[in-house]
Amino acid sequence: MTDTAQAPRRVLLVKTSSMGDIVHALPVVADIHDALPQARVDWLVEEAYAPLLRAHPGIDRIIPLALRRWRRAPLAAATRAEWRALLAQLRQQRYDVVIDLQGLVKSALVARLAHGEHVGLSWASAREALAPLFYDRRMRTSLRRTEAAVRRYRELAGWALRYVPSGPPRYGLQVRAARPDWVDAGRYAVLLSATAKPRKLWDERHWIELALWLRALGIRSVFAWGDAAERARAERLQRAVNAAEGPCAAQLAPQAFALDAWMQVLHAAALVVGVDTGLLYLGAAVGTPAVAIHAGSSPHSVDFASAAPWRSLGDDGAPPSLQAVCDAVRAVLGVAA
Repeated sequence: MTDTAQAPRRVLLVKTSSMGDIVHALPVVADIHDALPQARVDWLVEEAYAPLLRAHPGIDRIIPLALRRWRRAPLAAATRAEWRALLAQLRQQRYDVVIDLQGLVKSALVARLAHGEHVGLSWASAREALAPLFYDRRMRTSLRRTEAAVRRYRELAGWALRYVPSGPPRYGLQVRAARPDWVDAGRYAVLLSATAKPRKLWDERHWIELALWLRALGIRSVFAWGDAAERARAERLQRAVNAAEGPCAAQLAPQAFALDAWMQVLHAAALVVGVDTGLLYLGAAVGTPAVAIHAGSSPHSVDFASAAPWRSLGDDGAPPSLQAVCDAVRAVLGVAA
């Protein structure tokens, strides 16, 4: 146990993106508060993901940055003004420890703008080998860059703050359950069939059969989407499902929602089934039973665990069968075969 009389009191976590990676890093907050009850935790994050962190009561201050947006107009007056505002926020006080959970050169450089001891992974362990140039202390881990993200983040924060994390990961999100008014009556499942990486996709025929199978359990399917290409895919799947005999079994999410709205949609769902994508992990983190489908990525890269019922199927180049997914859905819902 850490000697709290000598323990750091102010910590800055740097994990700017992406959605799934931020969810995987959330257990660090609960670990810190367990070990250091007096600690105050701030988090530097891309502005698009700030609503996710606002749902965590253990984060004291969220510092948004907009590197993605600023790159489009780096010399604009508005960009320079926002950059100065970011510097002011980061330098309002001195941190006892600044922990770069991202492990990239850009995250390490932005982290250096804050005052305090800078900690990250070693040359052999960081995602980019040059990032450790900017750290004051570097941790070497036996975990490879491509495995066990959740454990790696917890291990790094514990090493930086001199405690040993224990117990299952706790994500700590507090989201109000609010059933969306656009979903028809009855239980519904959010199906996340889309991803930016084609190799991660699951066969469209399987999604159609899964939605029809869910209908037999009395569960309506909601196909989610985030951009025009994903919407076209979701519409195609919805049409195919509803063309089958029987009651309407599928709906299309009416728009690409803001992140805080998606958290409510996911929290009110009976089930989330999805490919390896951020919304899937977010659904599990807010407490919804979830099934992960891996086709072009390995579940070992995340080593995800959820307090809610959770199953992870498949592997890189070895997608699960439809039957395996249906069996996993039965398991997380507690439905007898």
